[in-house]
Amino acid sequence: MAKRVPRSRYLTQALGLIVWAVVTPLALADDAPQQREFLESFGGQLGNQQIKASNGESDVSGRDGPVVSQSEQMQQSVIDLPADNALRSARVMTSDEQDRMTVQKGLELIDSGDIDEAMNLLSRFLLERPSAHQSRQTLATIQLASGNAASAQATLKQGLALAPNFAGFKKLYARLVMVVDPEAAVALLDELPPTLEQDPDYFELYAVLLQQVGRYDAALAIYRGLLQMDPASGKLWLAYAVALEATGATEDALAAHRAANRQGLGDPALDRYNRLRLKALRSKE
Repeated sequence: MAKRVPRSRYLTQALGLIVWAVVTPLALADDAPQQREFLESFGGQLGNQQIKASNGESDVSGRDGPVVSQSEQMQQSVIDLPADNALRSARVMTSDEQDRMTVQKGLELIDSGDIDEAMNLLSRFLLERPSAHQSRQTLATIQLASGNAASAQATLKQGLALAPNFAGFKKLYARLVMVVDPEAAVALLDELPPTLEQDPDYFELYAVLLQQVGRYDAALAIYRGLLQMDPASGKLWLAYAVALEATGATEDALAAHRAANRQGLGDPALDRYNRLRLKALRSKE
């Protein structure tokens, strides 16, 4: 029998689990406990882009935008047609449309608590259409959120073999392996990335990984670009401050911590860490 989990509880778990479970903290000099607190909290935010429960949208579908609205439109267009035209429309549905429709059905099953059935639906569809990237990304996300890392890894490996540069697969796989092999995660994201404008979330994860392997200058360059796009993000200012401090740029780091404080962080752990660093850096002025 399929497990039934209330919608709010399951989706809340899915929002936070993916990255909270895999982020490896940076241990820098004397501030290792505080650095761990920051990276665990900041890393957890990166998982929140996988499923957006608040408005019924989902980012797990990839570059084609909100799955729910598109699927509802497709369903309604078929309903409004006469029966023979509806059948004809179903027969000529493109592979991408079938992929999106399957993702929509899977998300509806999740909303009703049928997590196992959602995974079964997506798995069966992938057996028929292995190149259905959105369905594969959705399945891997659910597997990760359910704590089944081995299955998620197998799902993503198959996807990367078929589409090695699909950003959704790369982001999930990098999160999955960043604890045991951060260099491999960085190398994966190094290869033919999207533009910053196309996928800011890709670069947020990329910057965290670059910090993890000590490539601070590269991380700083990414944070500058992200902040140009979203200067009101307190979390980005805080991440930027951490990278600056790691390079010894204490004055710039202090300014970035102050900017994070002004913009607000919306998370008690991040607020606490930011206050600690502000106090420590002010004492050095």
